[in-house]
Amino acid sequence: NMELRTKKVLTNVGLAVWFFFAGVEYAVIIPTAWLYVESLGGDKFFFGMMFSSFSAAGLVSGILFGIWADRVGKTKWIVIFANLWAIAGNLLYSVGISKYLILVSRLLSGAGAGVGSAIFAQLTHTSANEERTRIFSSFIAMRMVGIMIGPGLNFFLRLCDFYIGPIKIDAFTVPGLFMAILTALLQIYMVFFLFDLPHIDNQPENISPSGTAANKKEEEMQNSTSFSFVEENSTVSQETLTEQKGVSLGTHENNLAQLDQSNEMSRNAGTSASNQRPRDSVHTCQSNVHSTTAESLEFYKTASLGNIQNGGAEVHKDFTSQSDDGHASNKWQSSVSEVKDGITGSDDNGESLREVTQASENPPFLTLLSDVVREETVVLLALTLCVMFNQTAVETVLTPITEAVFGWGEKENSIFFICAAAEMVICMMAIGCISKKIQDRTIILGGLLISCFNLAWLLVFMTNKYDPSRLPYFLVGFGMQILSIAPVFISTASLFSKVTDIRIQGFCHGIRRGVGSIASIIGPLWGGATVRIWNVSIGVLIAMVGFVLVLVLLSFGRLKDPHVPGEQDRSDGTPTLA
Repeated sequence: NMELRTKKVLTNVGLAVWFFFAGVEYAVIIPTAWLYVESLGGDKFFFGMMFSSFSAAGLVSGILFGIWADRVGKTKWIVIFANLWAIAGNLLYSVGISKYLILVSRLLSGAGAGVGSAIFAQLTHTSANEERTRIFSSFIAMRMVGIMIGPGLNFFLRLCDFYIGPIKIDAFTVPGLFMAILTALLQIYMVFFLFDLPHIDNQPENISPSGTAANKKEEEMQNSTSFSFVEENSTVSQETLTEQKGVSLGTHENNLAQLDQSNEMSRNAGTSASNQRPRDSVHTCQSNVHSTTAESLEFYKTASLGNIQNGGAEVHKDFTSQSDDGHASNKWQSSVSEVKDGITGSDDNGESLREVTQASENPPFLTLLSDVVREETVVLLALTLCVMFNQTAVETVLTPITEAVFGWGEKENSIFFICAAAEMVICMMAIGCISKKIQDRTIILGGLLISCFNLAWLLVFMTNKYDPSRLPYFLVGFGMQILSIAPVFISTASLFSKVTDIRIQGFCHGIRRGVGSIASIIGPLWGGATVRIWNVSIGVLIAMVGFVLVLVLLSFGRLKDPHVPGEQDRSDGTPTLA
């Protein structure tokens, strides 16, 4: 059998390559997409539809793939299935028969890209909380490396000019064929070398983050101690009753009275425990079971046999024969069975405590969804929307601004994007290093402050009129823009995985990526519509970042990992919309 360490390395390599190819696809398709659509009779509106269709399909498929991953607890074949959609979409893109076929191809590719939610769930389940930010930053950085290398590949792909049967492969269609081949090769690797790694139990017994680590540990100790003790004593008691000889006999009435009194105490304790319904954690009910059985154990320990004298003679006698009507035997067997099964009482409606416990351990899906609408999760989703809207809007206006102000062409813009991607990779690597020393919420706050400053800088020093002397101000402003996006984006994703329920990580990451997809759709629309009114465009971005900054400051006490001892200072886990 392959060692776990080797499986983890091979799996991480496969997932890293997946993120790298996602960046390459963006970099090789987008530069020629407009000319491709235009050559097939499409206008700018249709190009916007095609550009947005990728994000829209990813929004829907990301949630579905996330729910699927949560249900089965594995991601290997989900990723392989999603790659088939990506391969089909890229092959259709390379056909080039109709503009509507291009639209369908981008929808299919976007649907395949939605599996990122399941991949992030896998990374969440297989990484410890303290290293989550570093791992997320490493994989997201691979996508940026792909974006950085992609423009260089275009210099070679644009030279292609040949036929595959009736299909012409040229500078417009070759990106689809190129990505289909790369994804197919990755698919072969994933079939043989991608594994479903065992989950790291960051949250004992998969409870909601609202429970503290100390309580969880105490409940686990109660669970192990109580039931092992019951099993041991019940087994020893029965064997001793039927096999041990030389036991002295005593008064029959005293023994029955002791048995009746102990059983009545056990039933009363069980009824009292069953009336204590679980509140914030499903383990409340379980801890009630354990405490009740612990109180009842003394009877099974001491009343298993009686030391009874009968004329100085020691005679072996079955304990069950001490009862004239069989009640003692029935009570003994019933009590042992109840404790071994974990049932110690019933509520007013006759519902057994075991049934309540089982229902609490597997709460309905809609109950788990309430974990996504708590204050801290809503703030993190607002952060995701803001940072993605900010990034895509700025990317949209970047090319027209550089052309109008500096007279840049395709070559200058390509060099600038390569440098920007390199800076992003360096920032992500730095965040991975400092995440062990600094909390995610502090990194987020720092990124938002930098974002406010750099947007104000661009508003003051930049214009949309030709003025090459403003190049230094432009480089400083957009350099700080990149510096602010990386820490907010990565730390938000990492913290979101820590404050949401471990049982629905796929769905939660689907929601988070879906919010990012919505921002990726409306961001370019806003940037394109306001490219000629620079002050309005940047002013709205400043207002959005300022609003989210206020939300972060107001909820700063809740934006922390609830599973780390000493960091759980939330008053409760009550959903915001409850």
